[in-house]
Amino acid sequence: MIQPMEYEGTAKARDGRTLAFVQRGAEDGVPVIVCHGTPGSRRSRHPDPEMYRRHGVRMVAYDRPGYGASDPNIGRSVADAASNIEAIADELGLDRFAVVGGSGGAPHALACGALLEERVLRVGALVTPAPSDTDDFDFYEGLAEVNVREFGAAVQGREAIEAFIQPYVDQLRTDPDAVIEEIVSELPEVDREIASREGFRSIMRESFAEAARQGVRGWADDDLAFAKSWGFEPEDVHAEVRLWQGELDVLAPRTHGEYVASRLPNARFELLEGGGHFLDEQWAVVLDWLAAGAGAGVT
Repeated sequence: MIQPMEYEGTAKARDGRTLAFVQRGAEDGVPVIVCHGTPGSRRSRHPDPEMYRRHGVRMVAYDRPGYGASDPNIGRSVADAASNIEAIADELGLDRFAVVGGSGGAPHALACGALLEERVLRVGALVTPAPSDTDDFDFYEGLAEVNVREFGAAVQGREAIEAFIQPYVDQLRTDPDAVIEEIVSELPEVDREIASREGFRSIMRESFAEAARQGVRGWADDDLAFAKSWGFEPEDVHAEVRLWQGELDVLAPRTHGEYVASRLPNARFELLEGGGHFLDEQWAVVLDWLAAGAGAGVT
């Protein structure tokens, strides 16, 4: 019988850095490692506490370097997520596992599909941004002004992006709702309605507060990683991928998801009509698809 569980742990990266994670759901379920958004932390989760157990998933969420309780890794690339996730999988004794990421976490999940192909069952990517270093795609098209300004600061370098983020981090520590309201004010009505739900909002507050534990570090390092080459090409992702994209999203617009999907060799793109950036109601489908990739040989 599948039993619910939730507990925290740490793993060591190859260079000795600490990586913090939390496991939720079914202890004997299909292992799924989740990459949180930007900003975010291992505290990010679905508002329904029974979601993971109900779908037979052992969900492992971790703090990317510089967020929460994970040591920073200055100068990291998106590709570096693969070795961090491999270290966590080794710590947990996971031979094979699925990986999923939403928003800023999606490229990090794709990195595992490129660099850990033999261990990755399937990759889920929700509202993914596109690479910024390509000549055949307009990264700024359809992007909300808050993201235009943030990415513009990242392109200028560490000093500029840290200065841009610092007021948000300061406010997260005193009035997280003000930060959330500023972000959602530019989003479509469907996102504003979801963000107004107390279950969703309380988790967002908790995750953002943990994200800011080390100040600007993790958030700035994410943005700097997005402002340069990911460290792999989408064509390198040979694992099976499914992408879910909200039609009305302006934080990672539809054109971004479509562009990434066009370059992936083994992917299916699903456009959610009327959907925005927050795709909580899609997670049952996402989890079932990820778990279905397990077959009989998962350990």
